[in-house]
Amino acid sequence: MSDALVMDRDRTLETCERLLAASTAEQTEVNLLASRAGLTRFANNEIHQSVAETDAEVLVRAAIGNRVGVAGTNDLSPDGLREVTERACRLAAVATPDEHFPGLPEAGDEPQSVEGCASTPAFGPAARAEAVRECIAVARERGQSAAGACSADLVAHAVANSHGVRAWQENTVANLRMVFAAEDSSGYAEAFAEDASTLNPRALAESAAEKCARSAAPRSIEPGRWDVILEPPAVTDALFHLGAIAFNGLSCIEGRSPICGRFGEQICGPNITLVDAPLDPRTIRRAFDFEGVPRQRVELIRDGIAQAMVHDSRTAKLSGAQSTGHSAPPPSSWGPVPVNLILSPGDAAVEQMIAGIARGLLVTRFHYTNMLDPSAAVLTGMTRDGTFLIEDGEIVGGVRNLRFTESLLEALSRVGMIGRDGWLDGYAWAPPLLIRDFRFSGATEF
Repeated sequence: MSDALVMDRDRTLETCERLLAASTAEQTEVNLLASRAGLTRFANNEIHQSVAETDAEVLVRAAIGNRVGVAGTNDLSPDGLREVTERACRLAAVATPDEHFPGLPEAGDEPQSVEGCASTPAFGPAARAEAVRECIAVARERGQSAAGACSADLVAHAVANSHGVRAWQENTVANLRMVFAAEDSSGYAEAFAEDASTLNPRALAESAAEKCARSAAPRSIEPGRWDVILEPPAVTDALFHLGAIAFNGLSCIEGRSPICGRFGEQICGPNITLVDAPLDPRTIRRAFDFEGVPRQRVELIRDGIAQAMVHDSRTAKLSGAQSTGHSAPPPSSWGPVPVNLILSPGDAAVEQMIAGIARGLLVTRFHYTNMLDPSAAVLTGMTRDGTFLIEDGEIVGGVRNLRFTESLLEALSRVGMIGRDGWLDGYAWAPPLLIRDFRFSGATEF
């Protein structure tokens, strides 16, 4: 499905071969990413920007003994490729020795083939404008103001190294996101998909408009412990932070993870199972990592019990394990991160969850989330664009936004119900959760 604007398998790997041949280092690795991206932005019920970008980036990692240098460029001319290779080798020659450098991966099993959906690169400016037009039409019908963006991206990724690793994949990602605003309220909706034809602009717009309308004239409530329904956008946000710190091989080795020494133990409720599944069709599929290692399905939590962490080559060597194919782009100081998280669904409908709350809250999404205490998985952030009060099993109106400060593992130990329908963001798929006694630590005036 590649076209002239994005490199196909043969061209990407041929470029990688030229870089490897030009290197004077003992070990060399090349990552090449070629992309085409289209973006349409809108605000105040009007499209105000439509842009397209094509790019190609090369990252060269060179190793001389245990000295490692990394250089990058988006100049793919013969001179540009020669210069970036020479620069990576020069950097390696003067780098501080890295006693934990594991060496580049050896060639092994070939990654499974991943190709994107043809509908996404074909989702050009006219198609994106039509999707946005549907959203704006709903906003105007409701007397609201719509803002957001619609994008469609195609990325070809190749990895090759001097030990014979050769890998290539092509990914597509379509995204439509929006916030509808009125005088004192707002509502949010968003969708991610590999296949742009599965976006449903009108349904998303109706959802955002309904949240905006129902949260009008918000009331103030006191922070404290509240039974809460977290809709999927809030859950996936929290899960990404949990995965990045708790199941990151480097954070576990360095003692920063909240589950250090707790593998095989109960860390949350028995109704929680969390996996990283890179080839699951509910996610944006990824066949291999930035070292060309095939990504493995890793069970992180099963029935509330911690099972495993994810690894790149470096953390695998330090742990006496095998890489699970979770390397980040070099140079990476953060460590391996799971980016295809799936939280197993339950069998509840959101209506059942609402009916099960005497007095509580429904939260559409979080905003500006940050890990406050990684060692305890304490996350803080704000509610935004649709926070509602529930009384006697019914939504009775909107409330002003709240700050939360909560241990994610403790919150996942108090999950009363799990929804059956999930939602995808760029890094996780999750259903809604009903969590008892969720801690809100502050209130706002908006």
